[in-house]
Amino acid sequence: MAIMKDKMTRLLKRTLLLCLCMALLAGSALAVEVVDIGTDGYDSLRYDCTLPDGRLIISGKMGTVGNYADARARMLCLNPDMTVSWEYIDPEEGCCRFWGAAVLEDGTIGALHDNSPYQNPVGKKLKFFTQEGKPTGKEFVFPNAEFMPHGVQTSGLRLWRIPENAEDYEEFIDWDGNVILSYENRQNPMNVVDIMIEEEDGRVFGGRESGLRPCARIAKVDYQGNLLWETVLPLMLEGAEEGMLTDLVKADDGGYLGLLQETGPHDQNGYTEFCEYAVVKFSANGRLLWKNSTAFDSRPDLWISCLTKYNGMLVTEIEQRRSTDYSMNVPHVFLWMDEEGNELGTTELVMKKEDLPRLADQKNVRQIGSFDLIVTKNGLWGLGLFEAENRNYMKEMDSMEEVLVKIPEL
Repeated sequence: MAIMKDKMTRLLKRTLLLCLCMALLAGSALAVEVVDIGTDGYDSLRYDCTLPDGRLIISGKMGTVGNYADARARMLCLNPDMTVSWEYIDPEEGCCRFWGAAVLEDGTIGALHDNSPYQNPVGKKLKFFTQEGKPTGKEFVFPNAEFMPHGVQTSGLRLWRIPENAEDYEEFIDWDGNVILSYENRQNPMNVVDIMIEEEDGRVFGGRESGLRPCARIAKVDYQGNLLWETVLPLMLEGAEEGMLTDLVKADDGGYLGLLQETGPHDQNGYTEFCEYAVVKFSANGRLLWKNSTAFDSRPDLWISCLTKYNGMLVTEIEQRRSTDYSMNVPHVFLWMDEEGNELGTTELVMKKEDLPRLADQKNVRQIGSFDLIVTKNGLWGLGLFEAENRNYMKEMDSMEEVLVKIPEL
């Protein structure tokens, strides 16, 4: 009897130990991997580019505690494991930030330094750094540049200027400060576009037409400013008033995969009555090959902004367009598709206040916007911005946190 009791006791202990191990494994699988890259002030950061060795360049501004209008331009370099490789804080004071850092042909990093014209008469300048974050001392000043760059690539940046007593026009400026292309808007083949892909023989732009009831449009322009080809997608949905390519990625076969959005008229609250999406495929010369909306048809009234290519799949974060619940307990849903636009499944990310060190003890924490998805050697990550609600204005601006979060994969 004693032997039987001893065996039962050992069996019970083993069972309890097994349950504990399973619980620990489950807990680790559900843990959210978060890297805090913000500071105590009102920050604003964005992913810009990846260095040849896999390190990430993130740029923007570092806010001053208690003064949302005061900031220093900041550039952050992260190793593939998300540890900090180096950080550069620009000494210039005002409401400053870096835009659109890019790796240039000579291996240096170029970035646009911007300062609020209300605080400093010097508007924009190009600054240059080594890949270890040291300023090279080279810079170019653009005192008349009034708007942020529309896109930054290795051979030049696109800067929108509105000179005094002149028509609106856009300029492409190379990294030596020279104007290489200039268009008045009514002549500009790149007008009303949000995406730019740089290639050896030109630039591909995605966006929409200008004017009433615009349609989605993709076009390619050579480096002399000549239009090589363009494709306009007629509105297909009944009642649609606008079409647009909200994102565009390069396909393995040399073509392009785009996220097509068509929207209806605005209701009395200013919302569009409907918003429908599809994945579209273009050939290398811009010919429309197919359109696939099946991944979105069963999920009406979504809001989607970006399309990311990762491990031979397409992924995007999907949100309910009219949702008013931005609290932490709302799951972040990621839709995965193959490169033909067919659904493969979804994954969910659920975060808690405890995942955000500077906001953990505050009330009504919410995320602002969706994650900016970043493909790295260490998986798929999202750059997200969180803030605490229901505080006075100045305190709210201080109660923010920018973090990188590991996105659950399919």
